[in-house]
Amino acid sequence: MLPILLAVQQATRRTQAERRAETERRLLEAAMDLVAEGGVGAVTVAATGARAGYSRGIVNHHFGSRRALLDALAREVQGRFSPRRPTGQGRARVLDLVDDYLAMLAVRSRDSHVFLVLWAEAIASDPDLGPIFAERDESFRRGMADAVRAGVADGSIHRGADPAAAGVALVGLLRGVGLQRLLAPEAVDLDALRAEVRRLLEAGLRGVSSPA
Repeated sequence: MLPILLAVQQATRRTQAERRAETERRLLEAAMDLVAEGGVGAVTVAATGARAGYSRGIVNHHFGSRRALLDALAREVQGRFSPRRPTGQGRARVLDLVDDYLAMLAVRSRDSHVFLVLWAEAIASDPDLGPIFAERDESFRRGMADAVRAGVADGSIHRGADPAAAGVALVGLLRGVGLQRLLAPEAVDLDALRAEVRRLLEAGLRGVSSPA
């Protein structure tokens, strides 16, 4: 009898955990929809609950406040909008990271939209979001710098490259493209852009000068 009771208790606990995770997932999806449609200002406890089909009390129960909800949303969208683990080393790794980021602007269009809106809001008017995105950008720059450093070491990237500066430049390129696409999507042909960026980076990382 005892093993049966234990099994029932474990199943109940799993079910409760699964229900909690599902509720949080639905609330975060609702908050993402609100950001995509109306910006960060559209995200309120009441609006998020209503969009997800819950009461505002459920939102408070899971997150405690609008601030905590936005923090959770920022971390969730950062996790979704992350380049896949690249293959290769050195220059090939840099090129893979850059190309994958650009590809995801189309493949994960809503996620990238929400990420960039939150990123811009962190700079413009929401200082509470700032540290979350600053941490994310620092990690991104460091990853790019590490790949450049490895490329210098293996000879696939020219010896004069400055890894830290290259990391800043590459992340700036990617964030800038994303923001341009957010503002004027018709102006950004991602297929053409990916090919052109790869061509430019191939030459730049090898240290090859463009013909005059």
